[in-house]
Amino acid sequence: MYPLNFNFFGISIHGYEGHWAFGILIMGYIWQRRNCLKAGYSSDWFLNAFSTAILSGIIFSRLFHFLFWDTNNFLANPMIIFTSSGGFAILGGTVGTAFGGYLYCKFTNESFLRWCDYLMVPLTFGLAISRFSCFLNGDAYGSPTDSIFGVVFSENSDAWMEKWRGLHSLYANSDKPLNIISQIFVNQVNLMDIPLPDALSKLKEEGYTNLASLSKLYPPVASGNYKEILISKGLFPFPVVYPKVHPTQLYETALVSILFVFLWKIQNFEWTKEKLFFFFWIGYAMNRFIIEFFRGDQNILALNLTYAQFISLTIVTVSLLILKIKNLEYSRN
Repeated sequence: MYPLNFNFFGISIHGYEGHWAFGILIMGYIWQRRNCLKAGYSSDWFLNAFSTAILSGIIFSRLFHFLFWDTNNFLANPMIIFTSSGGFAILGGTVGTAFGGYLYCKFTNESFLRWCDYLMVPLTFGLAISRFSCFLNGDAYGSPTDSIFGVVFSENSDAWMEKWRGLHSLYANSDKPLNIISQIFVNQVNLMDIPLPDALSKLKEEGYTNLASLSKLYPPVASGNYKEILISKGLFPFPVVYPKVHPTQLYETALVSILFVFLWKIQNFEWTKEKLFFFFWIGYAMNRFIIEFFRGDQNILALNLTYAQFISLTIVTVSLLILKIKNLEYSRN
């Protein structure tokens, strides 16, 4: 994948999502280290705690990807987790980072919740940026839609094209490709809402604007040697097509940005001490629960809810219970 990220005064800047992740990691380290040093933590302690948390986050993000998002491939071949296949789940990485940080605080007899008071604001900011980087790379996109918010991504993005290429064999050599494509996206979008792919861009000059407009080239409207016409126009075999989709990356960036502003505003209040960790998880898990309804890679567990939604509900429930207990303890004292 090598999509264009920026074009500034004729200067093109390209980048992979991993470049963004590395940059966000460096930013988070600098911001969190500054907060922690001001709070009295030593530089060595923070470096060790940060490193442990990040390592744990990487492990968990890989596990979550296969256990909850790519479950079937994992069950078919558990060793796939040690290959270059698949990816990393942000939700899993966030959970893993918290787990690793908690273990290190326990090991060094430091208060994990106190430490989190200096971490959650920069962490939330980093998560908002990370989803925007997904948008620039055409990754983690939503389900097909005819909404005004629908977008398509560059065909240079492997993450974007992987799914659509996988469907290509279903209609590529069919005599009725439009019928098959219509069935693939039934109850999601119709042919009028599916744009012409890059391979058919020249047809726009002839007045064709979407897949529905191509129907005039097929029977019963067309007859005779219509196949020769299809071949001349690049319609046989039929090229890879893709619908507009929800820009779930931008939806999540917006929701997490709201959470960031909220945490930023309350971080210095006395009543939030040792509670920012739970406020973060309530907000972030609710965000993920909502976003899952629009995701294009849903992995349903039960009740038409995804693994991520069940995990999110569990996180919100546990966080609310712990906050309730802490408030009761505070009122008694």
